[in-house]
Amino acid sequence: MNRFKYGFLYVLVIFMLASLAHADRLLDPMPRTMKAQNFTLPNTQGDDVSLTDFEGKFVLVNFWSTECTICRAELTTMQDLYDQMSSDGRLEIIAIHAGNDVKGVVEQMEINPVSYPMLIDMDLQMGHWGIPTLPTTYLVTPDGSFAYRVLGVRVWNSPSMVDFLKEVFDDYDRERSKI
Repeated sequence: MNRFKYGFLYVLVIFMLASLAHADRLLDPMPRTMKAQNFTLPNTQGDDVSLTDFEGKFVLVNFWSTECTICRAELTTMQDLYDQMSSDGRLEIIAIHAGNDVKGVVEQMEINPVSYPMLIDMDLQMGHWGIPTLPTTYLVTPDGSFAYRVLGVRVWNSPSMVDFLKEVFDDYDRERSKI
């Protein structure tokens, strides 16, 4: 058990150091004219889930793998973000596992359960989204446009990230009310 604790602490320290390397920018903006291509993938129960199922909401789409230690750690901070921000109905999170390790995904969810959809991209068909590294995360607007992209790890539940996302959501709502 001590080995597990030290391993977890090591991962946590690496995770925090990686997030400090990106402290100057929380998310990288993308051209709002780029639309997110719809997808349909199975969740861990075998039910199909599509991006269009969440139309009208902001959607964080996170690409990860069980083989990526920092990816697994990031899922926990995303769950905390989800707990903090999903109650007003503006945010959804979708995690997409890259690869066919369904057993590993289920085991990960038993260790660190999440309440947002966990999808499996067994055939790596989502490569057309432009995923140069894991983790990679996109923020999709309620109208289906890309707003931001993140390469690498972020601490999604940090106060600065939560405040930033709230500001993004409020700015979007203000822009839409002018139309």
